[in-house]
Amino acid sequence: MIITVTPNISLDKTLIIDGTFEVGKTHRVREITYVPGGKGVNASRALLGLSYKAPVLGFIGGNTGKHILNIFDHEGIVYDVVEIKGESRTCYNIVDTINNTQTEVLENGPEVTLDDIELLKSKILDHLSEDPIVCMGGRLLPGAPTDLYAGLVDLIQSKGGRVILDTSGDFLKEGIKAKPFAVKPNRAEVEKMLGIELNTLENIKNALNYFSSAGVKLSVISMGKDGLYAYYEGKYYKVTPPILKALNAVGSGDSTVAGIALGLEQRLDMAEILRLGASMGAANVLTIKPGQIRKSDVEDILPKVGVEII
Repeated sequence: MIITVTPNISLDKTLIIDGTFEVGKTHRVREITYVPGGKGVNASRALLGLSYKAPVLGFIGGNTGKHILNIFDHEGIVYDVVEIKGESRTCYNIVDTINNTQTEVLENGPEVTLDDIELLKSKILDHLSEDPIVCMGGRLLPGAPTDLYAGLVDLIQSKGGRVILDTSGDFLKEGIKAKPFAVKPNRAEVEKMLGIELNTLENIKNALNYFSSAGVKLSVISMGKDGLYAYYEGKYYKVTPPILKALNAVGSGDSTVAGIALGLEQRLDMAEILRLGASMGAANVLTIKPGQIRKSDVEDILPKVGVEII
């Protein structure tokens, strides 16, 4: 069974503007979409596109939180959330279709208490079945300890689960201390965290080695349109998707995580797990909503994804 944990669930607004986006200028919105977001939420939505229902767990608060749950119900996304005081965050993605640029503005989210965290842990335990796979990530809410992910990883893996952790900065540094099964940061996050540029194969391998030496079994770094690199059981992988015209790249990394989780549950070999992850990540760019995967797109992209051992 796959579940997703998103502590800082958000309401994501994508604003498609008229003309080109300029800092300091007034812009008119041609089209707007509202969709619940956060790494685990996007992963659950991507899995739903392949007819797999992965419950969303996390924190929800205020009228924005109620709006998020109403949209979940409309989408058919199942959830089991902890209701907290404060207002769930709203995040904005401003899309310039002329220059093909996207600008994100992200709220921090509401405060969370230690009692709230204990309730989340209880809900996670309730959903752990035989050989569970947990996709978990994103920024933590204000008030949450920096090592929260490490504690959740310990909790889940003590019950036989496998965690795919997708976060950044100190949250990632602390999280890998618990040795999650897999991590999937993106290029910019790794470069900032390790202070190196991933512009050579040597540097990319060194970055993957950093995670594997910490006890992570499957290390994955997403490289945007250039695909991803991975390390697993002594082998380095380069995974290259086809070039596609992107409508919205937000959620592609989360969709990649969803594909990896699904491949693990289906007990595919690692090359096919990574191929499925890259295919779902690529399929995400073909729709406006983050994680709104179409099965037909995945099936079309899958045989076009190159996987090689390097």
